Amino acid sequence: MKRVAGGLREAAASLPDAPGVYLFKDGSGKVIYVGKAASLRKRVSSYFQGGERDNPRLEMLRSRAEGLDFIVTANEVEALILEANLIKRHHPDYNIEFRDDKSYPYMAICAGDDFPRVIFVRGKRRPENIYFGPFAHAGAVRETIDTLRKVFPFRACRGREPGKSTGSPCLDYHIGLCCGPCTGGVSREEYGRVIAGVRDFMEGGHEEILRGLEERMRGEASRLEYENAARTRDRIAALRRILERQQAHSLRGEDLDVFGIYADELDACITVFTVRSGKILGKQDYYSILPAMQTEGEALAAFLPGYYEGATSIPSRVLLSHCPPDEDLQPLQAWIRERAGRAVRLSIPQRGEKRRLVEKVVENARLAHGLQRARQASDLGWISRAVEGIYEGLSLRRIPYRIECYDISNLGADDAVGSMVVYEAGVPVRGDFRRFRIRGVGGQNDVAMIEEVLDRRLSRLAGAMERTARAVEEGKRPRLDSFHKKPDLIIVDGGEGQLAAALKALERYDCDDIEVASLAKRLEEVHLPGSPSRVMLPRDSEALRLLQLIRDEAHRYAIEYHRRERSRRTRASMLDEVPGIGVKRKKALLRHYGSVAAIAAAPLQELASLSFMDRRSAENLYRAFHPYGASEEEHGVRASVSDQPGMGGKGGS
Repeated sequence: MKRVAGGLREAAASLPDAPGVYLFKDGSGKVIYVGKAASLRKRVSSYFQGGERDNPRLEMLRSRAEGLDFIVTANEVEALILEANLIKRHHPDYNIEFRDDKSYPYMAICAGDDFPRVIFVRGKRRPENIYFGPFAHAGAVRETIDTLRKVFPFRACRGREPGKSTGSPCLDYHIGLCCGPCTGGVSREEYGRVIAGVRDFMEGGHEEILRGLEERMRGEASRLEYENAARTRDRIAALRRILERQQAHSLRGEDLDVFGIYADELDACITVFTVRSGKILGKQDYYSILPAMQTEGEALAAFLPGYYEGATSIPSRVLLSHCPPDEDLQPLQAWIRERAGRAVRLSIPQRGEKRRLVEKVVENARLAHGLQRARQASDLGWISRAVEGIYEGLSLRRIPYRIECYDISNLGADDAVGSMVVYEAGVPVRGDFRRFRIRGVGGQNDVAMIEEVLDRRLSRLAGAMERTARAVEEGKRPRLDSFHKKPDLIIVDGGEGQLAAALKALERYDCDDIEVASLAKRLEEVHLPGSPSRVMLPRDSEALRLLQLIRDEAHRYAIEYHRRERSRRTRASMLDEVPGIGVKRKKALLRHYGSVAAIAAAPLQELASLSFMDRRSAENLYRAFHPYGASEEEHGVRASVSDQPGMGGKGGS
């Protein structure tokens, strides 16, 4: 490793024009970023050019970097391997490292034994073993091993040598579940064929093995060996049960690894499907904190070397949900090809069955990501650390027991709404959630809308406090609602403008004992009153995760209300546009059905039978909500209503 001295810009210009790995260090000498490059000089110099100034992630890296080391390699593939090893060694702040959510169960063949065992394992892998999995749970591994023994009679005894200490064969030998290598009646070559059958089956050679067993069964039956044929039949049924438990996917028997990623502002989940012979044999989920402004493609490029470094088998095709950066794609493909010892194609399918499979994997990643967040949110230890982290990280005057968060949702001037969500002791208090319809602000002015929402909330707080004081003076029990509770911390979604609007509302009601902050989505940076610099909580901190959960809940709550209001207004306006539906009929319809949704769901015959409707207006109304499916029912109703007294002719109201 060579170290460069002087300013980083000058140091970058002195780097060799050769492939290699570079390491940025902070003032204490800690490695904060490891990168690879086809040309060290060009890549590192790009960090200090004007074109990169708009990238906040690089701005943060430049602000911390005070030292630079580099290692020259023979080629880009070697640089890729070295980068992965250095990331594992130094755990830099600005690189991605993915972790398993648990230790997955595997089935392993102990190939180093003279008479190999087939065992259940977790944890660290041994290079001499052959692994299959991962399985969804331990029971699935044990059930698969038990089923395979009925077809391939491998030994189940522990230890590298077969047999019991007494030297006599065990019960498995006598009931046909073990071929008995401990008896000396089975050679290594014969036993090796048993283990080869297990391996072939687990690697996807199902059809050939099943065909062979079916031929044997027919031969045994033709020779009138009915007991043997029945045992072979049971073995076939056992294998088919294993296959039925695996998810089928119509991929023409292909072998694939499929990677899908789901990411939010802070972290990501990568889900991997292992597909062999067109069947999904396993699924794994990996989680990581994402550096700021990291893309899904960059995350996948960082993940793949670590995944395939210890892989027992690599298929000829790898499907990805997002494309890695151009500078990473070719070295990555070359390295995987070298690991596999044959051609391996990386692709991002755009259509067809493979695209649907990738979308399925991404959906699994999204669900796993949500489940991981739900686990955190229900962990009391995690919650208490998060609340304390907010208190310390934002330098608050007291621990924030009650946190209220506000967000705005609007599209233009119509249907603008605000939301208020409440967390007490880090847990949502859904009964205190509130929604606000914006009244006094036109256009898309989120800052003014935040001020209006907080003004209305704080006015309710002030009114509740006055009523409480008056009731106490009069010796009465005060009538309280959720607005009487004073928050310790108010969070608004946005930047400095939203923070200033919140402060104006707080000053108007003399609420300077309530602390306030704004959380900006771009870099998850926190703005505080009177502080010129933004607070950047560590991206892997519980405090930032809880703030994000609260902010996202406020956003979801506002969006949900906005959609409902927009839908209500849109559907209500549809009544105004229906010929024959005037103000009186509109009121009568809403009074009769209670909502526009109920009117839309009403059958044509029912609409036409109402005393205040005529035939033509009923047909027009039904067509307005069912423009493509009215003809048959409409035809039947015409026939039925034309005979009703008072419903023929022109009618009206």
